[in-house]
Amino acid sequence: MRAIAFAAMLVLTGCVAGGGGGNVVSLRPSDPATSILVGGPLSMRTVTSNANGDDPLVVVTLSRADGRSMQFEEANHAPNDVRAQAVSGPLAQAMGLMGEEQPVLYHLREGGSGAPFICAPGGPLSIGIYSAPDGQVSVVGLKSNFEFEERPDGTAEALPYSPDHICARMHFTKG
Repeated sequence: MRAIAFAAMLVLTGCVAGGGGGNVVSLRPSDPATSILVGGPLSMRTVTSNANGDDPLVVVTLSRADGRSMQFEEANHAPNDVRAQAVSGPLAQAMGLMGEEQPVLYHLREGGSGAPFICAPGGPLSIGIYSAPDGQVSVVGLKSNFEFEERPDGTAEALPYSPDHICARMHFTKG
């Protein structure tokens, strides 16, 4: 009985793939390269749910008009994932952001439908998303995770990230 109640709660909060709810934004490609990569506008649904007092579970679903979709889960739990998202950190550098921008890292998760349309044919391992105040959205597809090593003083330092591990750079406009 408890499992049925939990499943019902997931459906009601939109946590199940394809579930309703959340915030939906239309993304229009803002350059020809992005239009070719994704085949036209995308729909981005963001669903946030509480994870029993821990960091929230944030799932982003990117969908195309042909019905294909890809799901990503915000990387807000593991220390190195959080480090990668720092202002001027490795993710910002991989995305070409040079100011005070703070992009968000998402890892691919099961639950999409159809073949990947970002970094095809295999899809990305992760994506970075930065939404600018002016409505511009930058997305980068990544083939590998960021790696860190511990320094003698106990802090962690990002290892160099190869440009070969960036499989897509896309630019959109909300609306």
